[in-house]
Amino acid sequence: MAINMGKRDTFAQNESISPRQLYRLYVFNLLGVGTLVLPNNLAKLGKYAFISIALGVFMAWLFMWIVSEVRDQKKSIYDRSFGKTAHAKILIYDLIIAIYELSQAAFLAWIFVKLIRDSLIPDESFTVVLLVIMAVCAYALSGGVECRARVYEVVFFFVLIPLAAMLLFALSDMRLDYLMIKDRVGVDFGIADIFAGAYYVFAASISVFNILFVRERTASQIRGSVSKAIFTYAGILFLLYAVLLGNFGKYSLSEIEFPAVVLMSDVQIKGSFFKRADALMLSVWFFTLFSVLNMSLYYAVLRCENFAENTRKIIFTFNKNRHSCSNKQFGSDRQKSHDKEKSTMRSWCIIFVIAVTVTLAYILESGDEIVKKYLEFLMCIAIPVIVVLTIGLMLTGCSAVELEERCFPTLAAVDIVDVYTDEITDKEVTDNKAYVSHRDVSANENSGYIEFYYNMDKSYEPEYAYDIKTAVDSFEDRLSQKADTNHLKVILIGKTLRNDKAAYSDFMEYCKTSKKFPRNTYVCIADDINDIFDNMGDYYEQKMNKENHEDGEPIITLGTLLDDYTNEIHETR
Repeated sequence: MAINMGKRDTFAQNESISPRQLYRLYVFNLLGVGTLVLPNNLAKLGKYAFISIALGVFMAWLFMWIVSEVRDQKKSIYDRSFGKTAHAKILIYDLIIAIYELSQAAFLAWIFVKLIRDSLIPDESFTVVLLVIMAVCAYALSGGVECRARVYEVVFFFVLIPLAAMLLFALSDMRLDYLMIKDRVGVDFGIADIFAGAYYVFAASISVFNILFVRERTASQIRGSVSKAIFTYAGILFLLYAVLLGNFGKYSLSEIEFPAVVLMSDVQIKGSFFKRADALMLSVWFFTLFSVLNMSLYYAVLRCENFAENTRKIIFTFNKNRHSCSNKQFGSDRQKSHDKEKSTMRSWCIIFVIAVTVTLAYILESGDEIVKKYLEFLMCIAIPVIVVLTIGLMLTGCSAVELEERCFPTLAAVDIVDVYTDEITDKEVTDNKAYVSHRDVSANENSGYIEFYYNMDKSYEPEYAYDIKTAVDSFEDRLSQKADTNHLKVILIGKTLRNDKAAYSDFMEYCKTSKKFPRNTYVCIADDINDIFDNMGDYYEQKMNKENHEDGEPIITLGTLLDDYTNEIHETR
C-alpha cells in the first residue's frame, strides 16, 4: 500500500495564523477603506460625526461577535467540510458570498488604481496600473493567508508609526475655529444623517465578515484579536477625523476626495529631506488597501472553488460506482490525481475571479453615474444581504445540515499500520497488515500509517494517512452524508497505536484541539480494530456499562485519557 508523500498545495491549507497576526491583519483590513473614504462622507456632520463613528464601530463589533458565533456553531462552514452539507443550499450560500466578495474586490481595485494614479502617476493609463495590481494580487493568492499575515506582522509598526508621527505633526496646524463651527442639527443635517453616517462606518468595516473562514482558532481567540483590531481602528479613525476637521474645516473636507492623503502633503516638516511626504505616506494606504483587496479576492476564489466542487457533487451524488471505486483506490495515483484536479480547478477559479474583478473595475471607471449606482448596490443590497445571511445562519441552530443529510456513526476506530504494508492481491488490506513491533518509542516520530474509519456500511473501507487529521478528513470526504459525531458511543483504539508514543500523542492532541469526538465517549483497546460489525458501537457501550457496573470499576472515557495525557505532559516538562 503506497501513500502519497508529496506536499499538499499550500493555497488553502495554511490558515493557522496566530492571534497576534490576526489582529495586525485586520487592523490593515479596516484601515484600508475607512481612513480613505469615510472622512469626507462624514464631514457634513461636523462634530456629530464622532457619534456616527462610535455607533458604526459598535455595529461592526456586534456584527463581528455574531459572525464569530456562527463560525463556532458551524465549524463545517469552512472550505472542505462546508461543501459536505446540503449541497443545493450551500450552492446558494457560496454564490451569495462569492458575489459579495467580487463586488467588494472590484470597488477596492478601482479605489486602489484611482489613488495611485491621482497621487503618484497621473499620466499612466488606468489599464496598466490595474493589470499590474491584479497581477501582484494573483501572485499573492498562491501564498494563502499565513504568508500575508507574516508580511503584515513585519511591516505593522513600519506603517503605523509613520502614520502616527504625521498625525502628531498635523496637530500643530489645527485651527480651533474650524473645530468650533456650529453644527445645526435639523438644518444642515438631521438625526437620520447621523445614523446614515454610522452605517457608512459599519459598511467600511464589513471585512470582519471574513473571520467566518478563519481556521484553527477558537471563537474567544478570534473575538479577542479582532475586537482589539476594531478598537485600534476606531482610535486611529477618531484621531484622523479630528485632525482633518481641524485642518480643513467641515465644508472643505467634504469636497476633498482623499483628505487623508492630501493632509500628508500639507504637513510641514522642517528640512528639505521630506518634500514629498504624501508620496512616502502613500505606502500606508498601499499596504492597507492591498491587504483588504487580496483578502476579498482570496475568499472569492475559495467560494468559487467550493461552488464548483458542490456542483460536481450534486451531479455525481447518485453515482454509487464512483464512490466504490474511489474507496479501493489506495496509493499515490489517487492522491496525485486528486491534487492535480484541485490544482486545475483552483487555477481556473483564480483566472475567473481576476477577470471578473478587472471587468467590474473597468465598468466603474466608465463614469461617475456608474460609480454612484454601484455604491448603491453595495450599500443597499450586497452588505444588507450578507448581514441577513449571517444572522439567519446564527438563528438556524447549531448545525447547517438537515437531519436526513447527516449520518450518525456510533463507533470510531483508529490504529497504526506498518509503512511497508503493500496491497498486491485481492485480499482485504487488513489481511496483509503488519503491525509495527520494531519501532523505537524514544525516537518520538511516527513510522507507520494511521488507519481510521467509522462503523459505516461495508462499502467504506478504512482510510490510511500519515496523520490522524488527514485520515479523518479523507474518510469523511468519501461519505455521502455529513458525519455527526455527537452521538459517538465508543472509540476503538488499536493496541499498536496505544503503545506507539508518537502516534498516541498525535491522536490525543488531535482530540484536544479539534474537539471532534465527545469527551464522554467510551474507549476500548483492541488487538485488531477491524473485527467489528456495523452496530458494535451500541453493543460495546451496553457491554461496558454492564461489566463495569458489576465490577464497580470506573468506565474509561476519552475525557479520562485526555486529562491523564495533559497532566502527564505538564509533569514531564
